[in-house]
Amino acid sequence: MSVQISPKLCAHRGFNVVAPENTLPAFMCAYALGADEIEFDLWPDAEGKLIVCHDPTVNRTTNGQGEINVLSTKYLKGLDAGIKFSPDYSGVCLPSFEEVLRLLGGKVKMNIHIKSLCRPMISDTKMLERGRLLEDIYLHQRSAPKYLLPEKGAVIPEMESRNLPPYTESVFQKILDLIDQYQCRNWVYFTGEKDVLTTALKMAPDIERCCLEGHMNFSIIQHALEFQCRRVQFCKLFLTEEMIKEAHKNNLICNLFWSDTPEEAKYYVNKGIDVVLTNHCLALKKHFG
Repeated sequence: MSVQISPKLCAHRGFNVVAPENTLPAFMCAYALGADEIEFDLWPDAEGKLIVCHDPTVNRTTNGQGEINVLSTKYLKGLDAGIKFSPDYSGVCLPSFEEVLRLLGGKVKMNIHIKSLCRPMISDTKMLERGRLLEDIYLHQRSAPKYLLPEKGAVIPEMESRNLPPYTESVFQKILDLIDQYQCRNWVYFTGEKDVLTTALKMAPDIERCCLEGHMNFSIIQHALEFQCRRVQFCKLFLTEEMIKEAHKNNLICNLFWSDTPEEAKYYVNKGIDVVLTNHCLALKKHFG
């Protein structure tokens, strides 16, 4: 009798198919449904307050406009982060990192994606072009016999080599102070690129790190070892079976970004993926139990 392998499920931006992404309702829904982890993104605002939002701007997910790092806390907290998702969520605010910790600290593992502060802003046109390229790669991949890419293929040009300075230590210290305030060092891990990993290794070597550096040019494992990470977070569009095997040989936990269907998730789990980031944790929870 075959034994079903059950991965850990990480709710990507919370359970964002039933509640607005990266909001307290989305995180609470994921927790209530038994997600093993929640994933969210951090940016500092103009006053240094840590705000949870995926994009560098509030344009897509709220009724406001502007880059988070130049906006005041008062302005950001006054925005509606729910109305674009559904009128039923009108009035839901962008949460602060502290609000997430206050709600779920010590209750669920947190995959904290610390966004790179020095990455050049990508124009809307560039974002659309990159989105179309990713879509083309994904559609080609799905039409192939296997989900995994058979060999190293296309890369995103601006992700091939970037010289980012280390993440700002004063901002990182605020992240650490809040984690310590809520006694959550064993409940969190930092996911980021080399700027974040450099500072994390220096300032908090005891807190688990998850490597994103090189996730779009097939060099993620070598960077994970360089920054003494415990995990790698593979993008399924830039992944080979050999990469999973190599990661496990180096005792790295393998996260997958992303899978929303039981069939696809099962395929990757059988290939060795340990943690599946998903927008639909309920569907996967029902399948894996």
